[in-house]
Amino acid sequence: MRLATYNIWNHSSNLNIRMDLLTKLIRSEKLDILALQEVKAEYIVKQIAAECEYEYYYWKKYHDCEEGLAILSKYPILETWTNWDASTDVHNSGSMVIVIEENDLKISVSNVHLDYKYSMNREVEIRKVIDQIERMKTDYNILLGDFNTYPNSSIHAYLTGRASLLEHSTRWIDLGIAHSIKNNTNPEFTIDFYNNPRWDDEPTLDLPGRFDWILLENPYPKKYPNLIEHYIIGNERVNNITPSDHYGVVCELEFD
Repeated sequence: MRLATYNIWNHSSNLNIRMDLLTKLIRSEKLDILALQEVKAEYIVKQIAAECEYEYYYWKKYHDCEEGLAILSKYPILETWTNWDASTDVHNSGSMVIVIEENDLKISVSNVHLDYKYSMNREVEIRKVIDQIERMKTDYNILLGDFNTYPNSSIHAYLTGRASLLEHSTRWIDLGIAHSIKNNTNPEFTIDFYNNPRWDDEPTLDLPGRFDWILLENPYPKKYPNLIEHYIIGNERVNNITPSDHYGVVCELEFD
């Protein structure tokens, strides 16, 4: 299973050119699951689905604007949930969960775009997502998206079992770290304030970092899937343009 997360930047700057670059990039990656954040409108999801041959997708705009989240899938989508289904109190964070079935395995895929500003908001909303995943009773669980924080954060510590959060603990595997340790490399930045063209004319002192993650809930005692590869995409400029101010993250998992 090849899957990716990509914050595609809801901004008018070179939008048509960037979307063309994006669809060409996605098509070349042959992804089975694609989670998108900062999706301007449903027409963008439909365009990607048509040009990249996705038969299924789940898109939903936020309760207070036209932007939304989307997951595109080569597999039928069996269940859906968002954190704004029943409440508008979402702490400036969007979360979406779907369930797919592949080779008789039920797998949840959760797409998050957490608040960019306050860690407390991120903490409240990540707990909601984890609670929802636990209710779905699936065989494997994948969590991916734009977490809007660095891997030394409370969110990352909670997800990877290094700390509890709001009287709850869990165990997820950061596949970027797992792959880098396995291959003796360093995890790559997904938001690069020094090299991405968005910031060429906007000097900043913010530090580049890995804000976009793909995680797998520890499946023990079930068998671990094989982690084939993990890498970033969209970091190469074409005519001094990249598809987004973030880079995408691609991961391939092999489930027996």
